[in-house]
Amino acid sequence: MLNSVRKNTVKGIILAIGMTNVGLQAQSFTECPAEAFLIQDKLANLYSVQLATGFYEKSSPVDWNQQKMNALAFSVHDRYLYAFNYYYGTIVRIGSDFQVDPIPLANLPDKGFYVGDIAVVEDAYYLYRPGGNYGLYRVSLDEGSDDYLQMENIVSGTSLNLAIYDLAFHPDNGFAYAVDRWGNLWKIDVEAGTSVKLSNVGEGGVFGAVYFDVTGNLYISRNNDGKIFRVNTNWAYPVAEFFANGPSSSNNDGARCALAPIISLDAPTTDFGDAPDSYGSSINNNGARHDVGDGTLFLGETVVSEPNAYADDGSGVNDNDGIDFVTGVESGKTSIVDITSSADGFVNAWIDSDKDGTFDADEQIITAEAVSTGSNIVAYDVPTWSEPGSTWARFRLSSQASLSPIGGVSDGEVEDYAIDIAEQDVTATHYPSAGGWATLAFEDNWPLVGDYDMNDLVAHYRLSSYDVEGTLMRVKIEGEIVAIGASYRNGFAFRLPGLLRNQVDTGRLIFKINGVEQGVTPLEADRDEAIFIIANDLWDFVTAGEDCKYYRTEAECGSNIQMTFSLEIPMEANVNKVDVADFPYDPFIFSTEGQERNYVFGEAPGRRFEIHLKNQAPTEAFQANFLGRGDDASNAEIGEYFINANGMPWAISIPYEWEHPVEYMDIKYAYPNFHSFVTSSGELNVDWFTVENSATNNVFKQ
Repeated sequence: MLNSVRKNTVKGIILAIGMTNVGLQAQSFTECPAEAFLIQDKLANLYSVQLATGFYEKSSPVDWNQQKMNALAFSVHDRYLYAFNYYYGTIVRIGSDFQVDPIPLANLPDKGFYVGDIAVVEDAYYLYRPGGNYGLYRVSLDEGSDDYLQMENIVSGTSLNLAIYDLAFHPDNGFAYAVDRWGNLWKIDVEAGTSVKLSNVGEGGVFGAVYFDVTGNLYISRNNDGKIFRVNTNWAYPVAEFFANGPSSSNNDGARCALAPIISLDAPTTDFGDAPDSYGSSINNNGARHDVGDGTLFLGETVVSEPNAYADDGSGVNDNDGIDFVTGVESGKTSIVDITSSADGFVNAWIDSDKDGTFDADEQIITAEAVSTGSNIVAYDVPTWSEPGSTWARFRLSSQASLSPIGGVSDGEVEDYAIDIAEQDVTATHYPSAGGWATLAFEDNWPLVGDYDMNDLVAHYRLSSYDVEGTLMRVKIEGEIVAIGASYRNGFAFRLPGLLRNQVDTGRLIFKINGVEQGVTPLEADRDEAIFIIANDLWDFVTAGEDCKYYRTEAECGSNIQMTFSLEIPMEANVNKVDVADFPYDPFIFSTEGQERNYVFGEAPGRRFEIHLKNQAPTEAFQANFLGRGDDASNAEIGEYFINANGMPWAISIPYEWEHPVEYMDIKYAYPNFHSFVTSSGELNVDWFTVENSATNNVFKQ
């Protein structure tokens, strides 16, 4: 008895001292943090949690020695954490230095609280405990208010009778939200002391930690298994979706700044996939993501962190380097990949075999495959029902064995790959290679030589054809617009010489720009030839950028590539491959309708104007008497087209990712060996286009 009395006396002395120095010791957080906070255990420990991935680490010091705390809250008004501390028997304020300051309260009940949060729209702490002698309480934390640190009972626990274990305030509507043990989502009017059931979210249990983000998503963490679910409170009938695996505990309480995004924009530690968002790539679509903070487990040679899918960190590093497709992906066959891992872990992988834009459960090709440090050869079966053509594959590495194609995990990496599924017994041919890029470059002042900087259009492109014993099944054209240094407005197209329009299976043709399937066919109407229009005016798809005249041709104008394209061309039956021209087919530019050209033409030439690669005949849409004008020295009788008297072309194709000349820089000053290569008919300086043979100050650098 004596020890008990002495203990309470000491506790009271400590509390009194602390109450006279409220806020003088603890330091506030400098900003609204993106991570969440979680307090656990009877001898309290404070953790920071990345809700996006479930990664967590202890924040409180080893010698913190704090007794059990609950009803954790973060105040957006002064940027402190608050909690009910069972040792002091009152609320405490916790700073960024983890100093704990007890705070005096008037009218405090003799029981502790395990449910609470601080409102966003007012500087007040709301605490809840069920039972007729308790209920919902309000504590003003506004030093200027008359009821500062007064505890006011809003409603009894009989009237507001909820089986909840934490609550969180919405970022802007003033209401608190909670999910009870049966999975019912409650919207609580803390001023009136009333509640409304919005839905059953589909998950039950003890949700001891709940959090909001700035967009109105509620995150609920279940004590027994640590699973974090996301509930979009903006929906008419909110339901829970699995979001990430977090820490489990029998004693959980959480809080975060409701005005912060779920992932830090300045210092992200997450890795995302980059497949189209229908596959679940962005954070909004609960995309596949991994915390890479410790940097020990990843695919390939490196991993780059990013705040969301498709975000560019500016490093220029391509971290999709962990998967090598040793064999092609053929319907009904066994294929092989080489998986490079930085450490031991597990790999799960999916291929969208039916090409419906999602990774379904029956499309998982690798399940919890144990891999070790270095190279790992893994075989997998491609479903017999796979649809041939372009699709996506997703590979996820983690120390966690079983993963879904979406959601967060606390380590590892996700890598997405655009792949092609081939029909059985198909032979695939690629230019310049299955994964490489060739470069097209045009000087658009034809038939005049102009500044000859060869950057009026620069495009990377890759071509693939698929045949079965000489019968052409499909052709795939894909690329990206790298630069436009043109004042003229140009369209861009491909012709497949030897292929007729009526030999194309238009019903299965797929045309995408920036990964989005287009609603119009690229197959040019009213032609006998198979001509595919990528764009009628490329300036419709790119912008020059601030203080720039052109797109990616001037110094300090290195914006990200803005336009990608892909075209999958299936054939009708009985198209012989030998009847169709070989790579690189016939890429060309043409004049946008209604746009004037140089003085050689008395009117806007429109579609009748074309520029092709050297010695490539124009299409049936071209006006033949344009040849021979200005500096053009074409001679159709001997098969010479689009060259000048010195044999110089207005368009070139390079089997290489070429660095183009900067604006107004003649190609001979950027690549001194180019002229000798052309005038020798390709006998000399065959590697004229490499970086090593460039004048580096005269070529465009990203």
